Amino acid sequence: MVDNNSSFERHNIISLNKAQQLIQDFKEQGKKVGLCHGAFDLLHPGHVKHFESASRLCDILFVSLTSDEFVKQRKGEHRPIFNQNHRAYFVASLNDVDYVFISDFKTSSELIRFLKPNYYIKGPDYRNKQTKGIVSEREAIKSVGGRILYTNDPKFSTSEIIDKIKTIHRQKVLVLLDRDGTIIEKSDFLGRSPDWKKKVILKRNVVDLLHYINSRFDATYVVISNQAGVAWDYFDSDRVKEVNSYIDSLLKQEGIEIKDWKFSPYVDKQYAISKGINLFNPKYVRVKTDRKPSTEMVKTSLEDMGKRMTNFDVCLVIGDSEDDKLLAENLSCRFLDANKDYLKLKRGIDDIQ
Repeated sequence: MVDNNSSFERHNIISLNKAQQLIQDFKEQGKKVGLCHGAFDLLHPGHVKHFESASRLCDILFVSLTSDEFVKQRKGEHRPIFNQNHRAYFVASLNDVDYVFISDFKTSSELIRFLKPNYYIKGPDYRNKQTKGIVSEREAIKSVGGRILYTNDPKFSTSEIIDKIKTIHRQKVLVLLDRDGTIIEKSDFLGRSPDWKKKVILKRNVVDLLHYINSRFDATYVVISNQAGVAWDYFDSDRVKEVNSYIDSLLKQEGIEIKDWKFSPYVDKQYAISKGINLFNPKYVRVKTDRKPSTEMVKTSLEDMGKRMTNFDVCLVIGDSEDDKLLAENLSCRFLDANKDYLKLKRGIDDIQ
């Protein structure tokens, strides 16, 4: 996230010390100064209504924001959603708020004693609370000759809003990936040479695309590849599994989980005859195979996962060959060409509704 602080400045966002001076000046002028304090993260209607009501209880309304450091201490590492500069900008943009500043104090009680406002204004849910924090705040405002006031607005909870957002349906996407030339850079018959690991290079545009898909969807990744090197007798199926396992470990380091790996070691008999059938291991030469663009490997994978195509909202095939494109057609899935750059691939994802 880009955070150019200079882009989030307003004339009414001030320093803590400036706030203290202004409050003193306004009080000397006979004006009643109100103070609201909180994290005010993920600004919502409850916050706006609270400030609107608070402004009616005083002449000048100051709002102090809990600093990022203390929000994190109280709410956990995942909070705040927006940093203190963004939060200050949101609040300062509201018509009912006169001044906004970031509090460097650990507790609001310390802040109240430092600023000495006429009123400390809280929401109605605090009216009858006797927690340590609110009791301390009542004592603090009383000690500086002020009063605690309560608004009468409906309560909204930022934490509850965040929890609700988490439950919103994310589209379930089945992503069928080719291996060579798609997940990794093209290498003919990978696994044939003893130093095959040196030839395994993740294809950056596709890996970045998978990260983007993860950010938008509930994605299930399955690798579907043709491995004719087994039929050619360049290596056996165990070597294919070893290569797949190694690539899987690299993807896991990237935070990408592959649900299933399927490969076909076969070649079509007609193809073998055209090349010289004696060159192939007869065990892997068949009249009918499960090679792409056949959908058989996909069907097997779905059965192994206990899934059906109808369990997914969207199906994608990402590959680099005509076989991959035809597989997508046979499955009525969308095809994305792994040879395209990341931005073009991303646009293909952005089109998904």
